[in-house]
Amino acid sequence: MSDITRIAKNFGLIKSVYNNILSEGITSKDDSKKKVFKEYVNNVKKNDILKNQFLVYTNIENKVQTDIAKATLFVKENIDIFSKYSKKEILEANSSIIKDILFEQEIVDDRTDLYENISVLIFTNKTPENIDKIVEATSNVVDYIINNKIKVINEIYELPNSMLSTMMVDKYNEKYSSLDESEKKMLKVLIESTDEEKQKLYTETLRECIDMIDGKLNTDDLNIKDKLLKVKDKLLNDKKEINEDFNTNISKLFELRNNLK
Repeated sequence: MSDITRIAKNFGLIKSVYNNILSEGITSKDDSKKKVFKEYVNNVKKNDILKNQFLVYTNIENKVQTDIAKATLFVKENIDIFSKYSKKEILEANSSIIKDILFEQEIVDDRTDLYENISVLIFTNKTPENIDKIVEATSNVVDYIINNKIKVINEIYELPNSMLSTMMVDKYNEKYSSLDESEKKMLKVLIESTDEEKQKLYTETLRECIDMIDGKLNTDDLNIKDKLLKVKDKLLNDKKEINEDFNTNISKLFELRNNLK
């Protein structure tokens, strides 16, 4: 089995590596890595197979259930979602998001065994010969669920249980402790799926930048004043749209605010 096929059969590891790429991109301010992650998210959103895998892996990762019967049924119902797809279709979908950068990343995730067992359940054909293998993998996933603990983020901002935020929970404490409070606030909103929250932060930051510019317009340097007025005019004409460029625009706005400080 080639490395690509091996990785393509395990969406959990793919997801984990992309999470790591994003966290490194944010902490090192590496826009290329953030761009790679953005492409991954867009691909997941557009492809039903990838989206369902993401949701199923997330369902199981976050599930806390001490009742073995209920946990077993929960696993079965999640895995059954993939019965409408062929193994070939799932592999092709997963292969479409595998990039060279994934092979450069060290896989450090304490849920590696969980991901492997979920992969076994998705890709193993239900035949008499495979029953023991399926039962063993199911038992391992159920054991994870009944011993799982509710994830708590030891930071001032608690991330919501939205599609993107669940990617980040386990990385948050380790990777983002160096961010200042404004960067944490921006990060919280960037991984928030609610447009209203994004709009609120953008509007507040825009207003803050304009107020800071107003406070600097009493300078005697005409060149600086002219530049400040041009920036203010641009901000006043900002349409504050929540579109595919939002992450880039809000990042630039935060950078402007920090520079004005």
